[in-house]
Amino acid sequence: MDINDEFHKDGKLADVTIVVEDHKILGSKTVLCLASPVFCAMLDGDFKEKTDKELQLPGKNYEDFVEFLRCIYPDKMKKITEKNVYMLLPLAYEYNVEKMMKRCQKVLKKIVKNRHTGNVEELYRHIHLSEMYRLDELKEKCVYLASEHTLKQFKAARTAHQVSDASHFKIIELALRRHELDKTDEKVFRVHRATKEYGISFDRGYGTNGINCQMQGRIDMEEENKEDMFRALRLIERFKIITYDKSTKSQLLNQLQTVNRNGECIEEFDLLPENVKDALQNNS
Repeated sequence: MDINDEFHKDGKLADVTIVVEDHKILGSKTVLCLASPVFCAMLDGDFKEKTDKELQLPGKNYEDFVEFLRCIYPDKMKKITEKNVYMLLPLAYEYNVEKMMKRCQKVLKKIVKNRHTGNVEELYRHIHLSEMYRLDELKEKCVYLASEHTLKQFKAARTAHQVSDASHFKIIELALRRHELDKTDEKVFRVHRATKEYGISFDRGYGTNGINCQMQGRIDMEEENKEDMFRALRLIERFKIITYDKSTKSQLLNQLQTVNRNGECIEEFDLLPENVKDALQNNS
């Protein structure tokens, strides 16, 4: 068998040999036990591996397992990236490496945010992964992002990637609630344009051909009604409104930055577009 000594250059001091496929990997029981309670049970518990000189891991892919070790050994601590996270996640889960699970979830959330906000099939794929490996933060992120899309897209995505009924129905419920808020916003929007009584007013600008080309708005920042402020954020984002005061959106974010921290208006916060919600969280 091929011998891999990159984790223990002095083979005489290695106290465990891990056998994966047709390779032997020289390693340290201490490192494995500190990283994983599963390895600790195998090497120090009442298992036959405790007395064996070799730890046999049938069914594992050698390259994947070496990458896994590179991410848990203190002198290596290889970075988890988009390239290796999907191969590392199952191993981190199987061996209950909590720190690696957290690192994987952080990377996956970043991947979703940067690449898949508009791809419902990918969002469902990551919900499936989150349910399989108990990544609650990733699941919540993907569920809310998916709810910004359409029923037709939900159905197509679920055909490609099976998720739980609870997650699928939650997405549909959130989508319906977003639709209700849109209808209410449109109704209030018309009232605001007519009366301007709520401190939020918008005017449409037209091109020479009479086709709507932009929308501008003014928001009274003296108002302290959080419901109106949330509505203003939704309208600004939905209709890409250019406010008369360019700092209006930033001011709204600053005034509402304590909402998530204090638990006020939870539904209003949760149903904001995800990019606005991220901005609020980053400001808090």
